[in-house]
Amino acid sequence: MTLSVAIKEILEKAVNSNFRMRPLFEGLAAELPRTVAHEPYLLLTQTAGTTIANYVMQSLVRAAFLIELVKTPKIDSTKFDVRWTDRLAANDPRRASYEECFAILLGLLGQLESALSNPANGQLLGALAAKRQVAYELPVDYRKRNITTPIHRADNMAWMWDDLPQRVVSLRTLLLSPKTNPYVAFFHLAYDKVRVKTYLTDRVLTGVYKTNREKRWETHPASVHFALRRSCLEIEYMLINQLCHFEGCPPELVQLLETAGLLSPLDVPFRCPITMEPLSFEEFEREARDPTHGKASFQVGHLNPLKALNADPRSGHTAQNISWISADGNRIQGSLSLAETRMLIRRIADNYERFRVPVGAENSVWS
Repeated sequence: MTLSVAIKEILEKAVNSNFRMRPLFEGLAAELPRTVAHEPYLLLTQTAGTTIANYVMQSLVRAAFLIELVKTPKIDSTKFDVRWTDRLAANDPRRASYEECFAILLGLLGQLESALSNPANGQLLGALAAKRQVAYELPVDYRKRNITTPIHRADNMAWMWDDLPQRVVSLRTLLLSPKTNPYVAFFHLAYDKVRVKTYLTDRVLTGVYKTNREKRWETHPASVHFALRRSCLEIEYMLINQLCHFEGCPPELVQLLETAGLLSPLDVPFRCPITMEPLSFEEFEREARDPTHGKASFQVGHLNPLKALNADPRSGHTAQNISWISADGNRIQGSLSLAETRMLIRRIADNYERFRVPVGAENSVWS
């Protein structure tokens, strides 16, 4: 039994054309019996069933061997590549040899055997297969955000079987199922916006780490745009939880979620952290159903600008540093931090009072 040079060749061929997982996986499946990965794959199939096993296996192949790097120099989209590609410098923490990638696959497959003895873990995998927010989504993450040493290593990757992915996916499943949620059409639109802002990078054309719509955990780990999958799951939950506390959120929906134990308490109504105006569920729904190109009254923003890596969760792509913000609040804040914005608003308000500027006055205060 070997690691199979043929699998390496299949992977390299797949990324050198228009990437499609189905033919790639068919080629891998034919080769697996000649590798050490075959036995744990058969065990997975026996435990979870063929449909879930194939989804998990395809997703593990994606996680272990592949990466979507932004195209250069245009920075306009991403393209699949293998982890040992020359597009990654020799000292890039994301780079990994084929052998190391195979070790990641084997390690994650091996951890599944005991994990699937808990039915809840198998249900989570099934729910992700049905309601994933990004392609090939799995509760798999890096243990540490290595910056100067390789991050993509077998000893640095593990499954997440704790409460967080269970809670996030349970909330997602309930809200996106027509059998449980009469507002499912609205939440499909809401999740589309949340997905982009949570899991994918914005377009960044300046600085060392240029990016555009890369998976957060696949950007360079020294980039301020990097985030672990765990952080992204926390952000998804935070944004949906806030949305369910907007002014006018249907009481029957709130009751449904509270009965299921899927909401975390927030002040009601949820308010824009800049203007302190309540955010309206009805207005959000109206805009989501009939959007105007280039205009959005409800935006997702970082409360504090993304900064160089540090231990403060309020300066990165984290649940503590992200929120729904009104369009007015977003314009007022600009590139300021939340604290700086609030001090500016206070100073302006004090000046208006000091100089007795009437609200709505069009003329200069000195006229």
